[in-house]
Amino acid sequence: MNVIKEILHNLTSPIDTEAGALNNIPDIIIKFSVFMSANAIFQAVLDVIIEVLILSGITPFKIPFRLEFLFLTLISTIIAYLTLNGLREGNLDLTKNTLFLGFIVETSLLLADIYLLFNTTKEFWVVFGVRTPFLILTSFNIALVSFILYRNYHIRHIRPNYRF
Repeated sequence: MNVIKEILHNLTSPIDTEAGALNNIPDIIIKFSVFMSANAIFQAVLDVIIEVLILSGITPFKIPFRLEFLFLTLISTIIAYLTLNGLREGNLDLTKNTLFLGFIVETSLLLADIYLLFNTTKEFWVVFGVRTPFLILTSFNIALVSFILYRNYHIRHIRPNYRF
């Protein structure tokens, strides 16, 4: 329960954008990072709830259990949690490696959902209805990471000494 309290605190308490290395990062990037982190954590909680409901037989429908998908969700959640912690400490890791890792994980989650939809013959509309919100939210994260990667590349290309 302490982890949940800490995550909620990190999501709801204001961030000092002038603290530490954050003063070199544009406010829009910080806002996008908080949104992406909240989005990833929200999706992970919903995925776990849906999987528990399906595995316990409470729901009238069945979606195949995908252990590899839950591991990708776990990686995405860890990245989100570490991002929130970094923001609280006045530091945001916007290195190319971290951004690419986030891009790969989010893209993998999106492709896994699309793969599930294309390979579902029975109860397609139920699976489509359950997974569509995740497809949309994950697409937002991919778009935001792509924007941050582009902006980071663009600014470094124009001003090589600029920290962001």
